[in-house]
Amino acid sequence: MDLKNVEQKLSQFLRPATYPVALSIVASREELPDSFAKAAEKASPMLVCQGITLARRYGWKVCLSPRDMVCPLGAMAVGFAPPSEGFLSGDTGVPNWVCDDAARSVVAEAIPKLPHGEDGYLIAEPLAQAGWEPQLIIVYGNPAQMVRLVQALVHHTGRALSFSALGGIGCASYISQALITGQCQMVPCGAGDRIFAMAQDDEMAFAIPAGEVDKVLSGLEFTSRAGLRYPVTPYMRFHTEMPATYQALMKNLTPEE
Repeated sequence: MDLKNVEQKLSQFLRPATYPVALSIVASREELPDSFAKAAEKASPMLVCQGITLARRYGWKVCLSPRDMVCPLGAMAVGFAPPSEGFLSGDTGVPNWVCDDAARSVVAEAIPKLPHGEDGYLIAEPLAQAGWEPQLIIVYGNPAQMVRLVQALVHHTGRALSFSALGGIGCASYISQALITGQCQMVPCGAGDRIFAMAQDDEMAFAIPAGEVDKVLSGLEFTSRAGLRYPVTPYMRFHTEMPATYQALMKNLTPEE
């Protein structure tokens, strides 16, 4: 995959305000790209969504291991911690905004979870800087930009796209669900992404698995030629009716034929 070309195409058709992010989860230290060796030596305690923000806003390399996890939900989602029996039964009180243990148990089961691995790493950096093949590309943008990505995919099949949302634990959707299914995911930013990772009110996330990148880019290009663009091009070929005083002045300024 020519990552610089992918980044250029995404910038051309979407004009995202922050860097598209290349992301992979590798099983061991030996599988880390050489460029992450130094980052792997540092302790980086943070949320998964916080790491994505550092990559997309600061342009940093991010390398997170199970030892860096501070959010248990993100840790379970990306396979860095196994779900406990208490969490699955709902009696841990997490997430605390769900009404009761039964509802929490439903949430716990619904979270997409990658297989647990104790020695894995999550690596991320701006797409154009990555010298390695990412498993996912994550793009943040406003709803109009997200619709362009949906249109790019619908172009190929005509079928409506389906996504799920829990109101939080967004990393489980734009990382875990995308990797498990191999399908693109559009995710409204939830509580953690907004509170701890500074996602803005107008932002959503869109994950593109590596196997879907060519489809998305070709769809963006075709639909752009068909007139679907970002920024949206408003229809301007209409006759404007000005106030009566303006019309009268215009008649005075215009010589009669």
